[in-house]
Amino acid sequence: MAKCRTRFIALGQSICIPALHFFFAGFAFLFSVAELFSQVEGSAGQGTTKPFTATVALREGYDSNPLTQSYQSTQDIQSSTYTSIQPSLGYNYTGLQADAAVRYDFSGTYYPSINQQYDIQYAQTLVGRYTYAIDPRTSVTLADNFLYTEQPLVAQFVQAGIAPTFNTSTINNLATVQGDYRVTDRLSMITRWNNTLVYLGGGQANNNYMNNGAFQQFRLDFTPETVGTFSFDYQIYDYDNDNTYRDNQQAAFSIGADHVFLPTLFFSGRVGLQLNDNFGLNDAPTVIGSGGMGSGEQEIGVNPFASISATWNYEEKSFVSAGFSAQVQQSNLTTSSDSEAYTLNFNWDHYFTDKFSVIQSFFVNLAVFTPELSQSQTQALYPGALYLGSGQQTTVTYQCKFAYEFYPYLAAELGWSYTSYGSYFDENNGNGGSYTRNQVYLGLRGTY
Repeated sequence: MAKCRTRFIALGQSICIPALHFFFAGFAFLFSVAELFSQVEGSAGQGTTKPFTATVALREGYDSNPLTQSYQSTQDIQSSTYTSIQPSLGYNYTGLQADAAVRYDFSGTYYPSINQQYDIQYAQTLVGRYTYAIDPRTSVTLADNFLYTEQPLVAQFVQAGIAPTFNTSTINNLATVQGDYRVTDRLSMITRWNNTLVYLGGGQANNNYMNNGAFQQFRLDFTPETVGTFSFDYQIYDYDNDNTYRDNQQAAFSIGADHVFLPTLFFSGRVGLQLNDNFGLNDAPTVIGSGGMGSGEQEIGVNPFASISATWNYEEKSFVSAGFSAQVQQSNLTTSSDSEAYTLNFNWDHYFTDKFSVIQSFFVNLAVFTPELSQSQTQALYPGALYLGSGQQTTVTYQCKFAYEFYPYLAAELGWSYTSYGSYFDENNGNGGSYTRNQVYLGLRGTY
């Protein structure tokens, strides 16, 4: 659940879909904090004029599958009650030419029923942002999102029919530098550089990678309500352990528009092309192309993509937003460089009264794999590698939280979180990572 690998262009930003969703089924527990992987939108700790902010949440709950064990495993799935604490500290500064914000979040969860050395899971997040206005038309923003987790994951060994558990650490860091410039009263530009570093512990070094990219967007105000966009996004991916087959570069071109139908209704849409070049094949000892073994580098893939999103702020604090995208995303399979991805997301915050509210989010990602290599080609490049053939992976999450504010600084919370991961492939019983997980909790949140 989260590298910034799957991306589409919207609202003047290169929005990242959390990549660890697609890197291992066992990482779906990260979805609750996956939004922290995306580029910082506004100040960390936004929505307040206080220079210092602090919150702490205490929860008691039940987890049906804290180790994300496959329901196809021969082992019984362990469930457990749990206790969690989630403190957060933030600082905001607003000056005449500069704004700065930093926030630190911690989440620690204890599962007494597991009763092993891995019965504690925790995550730490550090978010920072600094914006400097050079003049009324030009500003520069530096931002960084750093996430570190220590979580037990289930290692799936389908042929052996066992699912041992082990501790693993995950590091995901996204750094960006962005410049915003208004050329004329109607024409503006966004220029951005991004760097993403993903490190997966627990023997998953083949999926460690670094991503560097550049994004350029031109925005033309046709009317006060309608803005047209033209964007170019270039990304390059470098995997560890000389994993040359998945080393690749991508370039995306898109046109689109942002439109305000009403002061409370906003729409955004993009269409374009993605070019994918698996140039790493040039470094492989045996180069594979469309003609088979030794026929040269594979041709550059060209794929259409599209995204659409809308937000309706129907009351002062209540809103509904939804989005859909179709694009190419990075692969979590060593023998497949990418996959077609179809992503749907939905969010709904509703305040029944000033004190009683519900927050809901729904996310679906369908990744379709069409392997570029045949089974014989896979064995030639990677002797002993498990060939899965064509297939698909589906991630579904739903979160719902009811909150009641007794006082401005104290609220009670009742929540439910559901995760489902399905992995289905044609060859070699490649379905062992599928699982479901339900979490319910009751807690208190204090805010300063």
